[in-house]
Amino acid sequence: MRVNLIIIDIEVRIMGDFVRDETLVHEAKIVWLEDISKMPWVREIEVGFFSKKGISKKLLSELQKGQILVGYAELEDNAPPLCVEGNRKYFHRRIFTLREKDYELYRVDDPATANHPTEAVEPLSVEPKLKGLPPSKKSQIAVRIPRNLFNKLKRYVQQTGISQTDAIVSALAYHLDSVEDVPMIQRLLELEKRVSVLESKSY
Repeated sequence: MRVNLIIIDIEVRIMGDFVRDETLVHEAKIVWLEDISKMPWVREIEVGFFSKKGISKKLLSELQKGQILVGYAELEDNAPPLCVEGNRKYFHRRIFTLREKDYELYRVDDPATANHPTEAVEPLSVEPKLKGLPPSKKSQIAVRIPRNLFNKLKRYVQQTGISQTDAIVSALAYHLDSVEDVPMIQRLLELEKRVSVLESKSY
């Protein structure tokens, strides 16, 4: 086990600020050990493991010294090792952590001065085979749209009573194949349309 701990320490120091693309290729799933729904960011790094999946209690306790292990990646069954030394096979896998007092030191509760480390990513953006997205202070964007399209948007808002934000979010959700993010008011409008069509056919 002594060798294992040395490998972990070296990997964290050398690759603590980035995750290489080849580390992501054979990822199968992300396992979360904490509730990430209200975490603005976590640290994303890659570490050397002796296994493709799971994590031993001893290694878990080592990784949680001075930090919280929020989650880790598991690899596909056919994932090749990074290297082989004797009977030992080493696999690079992502882990997601928070150091003690991270949010306090980076002033997460103060939007005006909040910051984050270079390896920080939004946990809700993490998926197997894809790097997490950097944290953003506000989940909003400003875009320019053609006048004709803007007039159609205003007319739609006027006719349905839906807000411009909900209308745009709905369009993005459908376009990006993320129907679970369609606002409830838009779902109700579509349900009303379907009911209306069914009623008209019944006559």
